[in-house]
Amino acid sequence: MCGILARNSRLTTEDSMTATSAATAVVTGATSGIGAAFARRLAAQGYHLLVTGRRREQLEALANALVAQYGINVDVIIAELADDADRSQLAARVAGLSDVEILVNNAGFGLGAREFYAQALSDHVAMLKVHALATLQLTYAALPAMLARQRGSIINVASVAAFAPLPRHAMYSATKDFILTFSEALAIELRGTGVHIQALCPGFTRTDFHARQGIDTNRYYRSHGPLRAMTPDEVVSASLRCLKGGHVVCVPGLSNQLLTHLTRLLPRRLLYRLLAAVREP
Repeated sequence: MCGILARNSRLTTEDSMTATSAATAVVTGATSGIGAAFARRLAAQGYHLLVTGRRREQLEALANALVAQYGINVDVIIAELADDADRSQLAARVAGLSDVEILVNNAGFGLGAREFYAQALSDHVAMLKVHALATLQLTYAALPAMLARQRGSIINVASVAAFAPLPRHAMYSATKDFILTFSEALAIELRGTGVHIQALCPGFTRTDFHARQGIDTNRYYRSHGPLRAMTPDEVVSASLRCLKGGHVVCVPGLSNQLLTHLTRLLPRRLLYRLLAAVREP
């Protein structure tokens, strides 16, 4: 189990903004990619940060850079969200904060393209905990203070994979679908409260997500054209625009939007046939 609540006092500077001069944003999976991009963008907007991840060296380097550049407070928590104790302690920490204005549930991982039964059951359970349970627990932890202030935003990072039952990615698409449906339902419940919920559904994004699964990114990432892979900064910009516009489901990129609309319009039997024909390495 990773060290939960591993706060690094060096990341809080004497001349940074006080806790009452700016609200706090919580970002999970902030080590790299979309999570790190959210952390940088929110720091630039003056938010104090609580960032979590598993790779201490990278996360602390990001935090130190943000403190130096923006003079904010950054708390670093090294946590494995598949671990029940780590996840519960992080939720308790978030519940104890009275000034959380933004929560970004971004932590996630992939298992590569393999049949369901070819993967260890423990890996499927870990994915369920990181994608679904962590999103549920942290949302539950952050909501009371947001509702009391009648102000706040929760961004739950799903995927375009949430819109289709992907073979060889059964648990990934299922858990991302949970995030999407959960976010939509919660957004309806919270109308008029001042608390906004977003399901962010990016497509291919230039991060280390696929490379860490051993997938050849050169095969999938395009630099030009309608299938161009987006950058994390582009995804974050789209998310914040959607949040400002009051959109519950945010699908960055025109090609991704067309893909998700097509997926919803196709008859299920035809969709199954198309998905069954897809072959991945």
